[in-house]
Amino acid sequence: MPETNKTTEGRLVAAVDLGSNSFHMTVAKLTPSGVITLIRDRERVRLASGLNHKNVLDKESIARGVEALARFDARLSGVATDDIRVVATHTLREARNVDAFIESASQHFRAPIEVISGPEEARLIFQAVAHTQSIDGRFLVFDVGGGSTEFAVGHDYDSEFLSSRTLGCVTFTHRYMRKINKRAFAEVELATRQAIEPIASRIRAFHVDKCFASSGSAKGVSALGNFLGLGPVITRESIEACKRFVMKDANRLIPDIPDVSLERMQVLPAGLGIISAVMDELRLSEIHFADAALREGVLYGMDDRLKASDVRERTALDLVRKYGVDRAQATRVRETVEQIFEVACRSWSMSKDDKQMLVWAAMLHEIGLQINYSGYHRHGSYIVLNTTMPGFNREQQSVLATLIRMHRKKLSRELIPRLRYWSENRIIRLVRLIRIAYAMHVGRESKIPRFEVTVDQETIVLTFDQSVFDSHPVMLLDLQEEVRRQRDESLHLTIQ
Repeated sequence: MPETNKTTEGRLVAAVDLGSNSFHMTVAKLTPSGVITLIRDRERVRLASGLNHKNVLDKESIARGVEALARFDARLSGVATDDIRVVATHTLREARNVDAFIESASQHFRAPIEVISGPEEARLIFQAVAHTQSIDGRFLVFDVGGGSTEFAVGHDYDSEFLSSRTLGCVTFTHRYMRKINKRAFAEVELATRQAIEPIASRIRAFHVDKCFASSGSAKGVSALGNFLGLGPVITRESIEACKRFVMKDANRLIPDIPDVSLERMQVLPAGLGIISAVMDELRLSEIHFADAALREGVLYGMDDRLKASDVRERTALDLVRKYGVDRAQATRVRETVEQIFEVACRSWSMSKDDKQMLVWAAMLHEIGLQINYSGYHRHGSYIVLNTTMPGFNREQQSVLATLIRMHRKKLSRELIPRLRYWSENRIIRLVRLIRIAYAMHVGRESKIPRFEVTVDQETIVLTFDQSVFDSHPVMLLDLQEEVRRQRDESLHLTIQ
């Protein structure tokens, strides 16, 4: 496979979106003036239709998804693996057997699959619209997918509100749209209102200047309204006209409606009902279709100037401010763990992602102090695991929560979650480093004595000047306690 240019200019990148209804692939070139789309491809997989009431994906749906990814992989032969990002959304978030899907897919598709949270999906959709539309003031974006609908409010490139609700055109089609009539629309709209009721007042309070809808449902409603002579902007009048049109069986078989395929028409009535209810519940006068979606947000995030690590850095700093973290102490632990990492990474072949995870763990290791001191590491872990964290996928969030949970007290491998892309050995190494840095700063001294680090296989050696044993006896006691805790797990840490 040919290597691509790793600089921003001229670099080929690809985004793959594993949605509930369709899988999408976009290949683009990063240039100084922005992202230029080169290829767009789509495979209708209908993944959500294979999710049963116990949230288990059937074998047929898994097979369809894997076959689609195999075809995508062949079409991406000119893009380096590191420049392909694959994000999975609602159906794979919900599927209890998601590991079975990923295991099978990994045999046919070379890039890792990230299962992202609903709020993270909303953030990426917001970024797609922000980068592709001309917007002044605060705006709302919502995206009706096959299994979930995402909402985001913000201005410029900064999102202020993110939410994902479990309602989608595929699931609602199966649930309510066996017959397309007024009663079916009423049921879809009532279910939608119920789903968005918890967030509706918060969104209305923002007083947005403009509303955009993305996704195939919004595109179909906009196109059908335009076909009916009411223009592309979605209004209450165009929605009612679209409802009357699709309630006639013969109309749903018309093959040549621009931008409304017969395939889309199968789930368009449910999407139409959802959009109708959103419009009413949020008191919107008009909705503009934005031809931008999750995958465009992913692509813009792959630009080095807009990279996800910057987003995650801002997310971590926001949590630092929100929970009143002692920044001086966080900085001390961060600087020490970075110093240890620079040595360990060479012996353990650690990556930039490993370093970033340690840095964020150091910044946030005391986030639970506001709740209770004795168990603050557990409280901090819970906060991180259950907080919306823009820029982090679910595995990254779980790793960060684990590092915070295990930075002090008992060291136990049983606390390490089973993850696909972060092995137990990889996580335990990060845990060891953050624990050592924490132990050296328990006393919260502004400076600690100079030290050297060596790492040989799984043995870490810290070497201090002999005078330290007299000048910093408490710090050395804390380190000796850490030596004991690591030894209990058959890990070798030496102080000399």
